[in-house]
Amino acid sequence: MRLFIFEYFASGAKKDPIDLKKAGFAMLDAVLKDFTQLSHIQISTMLDCSLGEHLVRAPYADKLDIFWREQGEKNTDEHLEECLEQCDAVLMIAPETNGTIAQFTARAEDRGKMILGSSAQTLELVCNKENILRFLESKGLPVPKSKVLRKPFSVHTKVTILEHFSLPLVIKPVSGTGGEGVTLVKTEPQLEHLLEEMAGKEDDSYLVQEFVCGQDVSVSCFVLDGKVLPLSLNRQIIQKEDELLFSGVTVPFIHPGQQAVFGVVSEACKRVQGLRGFVGVDLVLGASGPVIMEINSRITSAYVALREVVPGNLAKDLWFLCREHCFPDPPEIKGTFTYLVNTQKERAEACRESLAWI
Repeated sequence: MRLFIFEYFASGAKKDPIDLKKAGFAMLDAVLKDFTQLSHIQISTMLDCSLGEHLVRAPYADKLDIFWREQGEKNTDEHLEECLEQCDAVLMIAPETNGTIAQFTARAEDRGKMILGSSAQTLELVCNKENILRFLESKGLPVPKSKVLRKPFSVHTKVTILEHFSLPLVIKPVSGTGGEGVTLVKTEPQLEHLLEEMAGKEDDSYLVQEFVCGQDVSVSCFVLDGKVLPLSLNRQIIQKEDELLFSGVTVPFIHPGQQAVFGVVSEACKRVQGLRGFVGVDLVLGASGPVIMEINSRITSAYVALREVVPGNLAKDLWFLCREHCFPDPPEIKGTFTYLVNTQKERAEACRESLAWI
């Protein structure tokens, strides 16, 4: 069986700064470490040539078929076509921005490849923050108060926003990933300035949300056919300045309300038809309980930390889940691990800690 693992940023799909490529490679590296331990699967991936030095140090490098990508040689579509022709199954790790992961998954589906993840149709739903929050709200699940802001803006736009929301509030792209473009608005002058900036950008619509004060968390889980296995509750590290920037994750996060959070997440994942594979659900633990912010149907940064504190092989579990429809046993988490990402300073690091209760 030949499995192609595609990580969008590490592949050089866009002319992104090297720090984004390194952050993407961190997720790809974690997944490759696990999948290359499965002797019955031949692994291939696409990698930007600028990351060659990182792969040389990887102990699994000789177990991979690598499609090296140089800027200007071929476009991503041509490279992807070659990779899809030579594989039986695909694991897509790509951003939700503009439906990127849904589009790439659709291409693999059109070629009859087995997908280790959700269908393209399901991804189209979860990639759009407006649609997925509206869907979850219609099912009675807790989501933040939200309103879509569409261009063109008028002189009344600011007044309309402030009629529905109190400050501080959050404005984000309807389609985005990793906190990209998420702004915490604290004052009216800041809101005016932001509206002027947004008017000149390509995005046609934005999401205005109430700011939910509380602990930022995520839940990593396996999902298949309406069944959900929560793997871990994670503490998200968010820089809350003018922008809300994702900076890292600690796995696990010990919290007395963990089972209640798992219950909300399980109900949400059950409701989304076609959700499949490794799924991350972002929430805020507010004063009135957990509030769902978004669903990420893909490998997330939490995987990097989670694999360090579970004794088994998450890739093996994911493979048997999607191929054999077989759920693993709930993991026994030992210790805690913090994975830090700071793309502005071009660094990514991880540190292991120990818990007194282990």
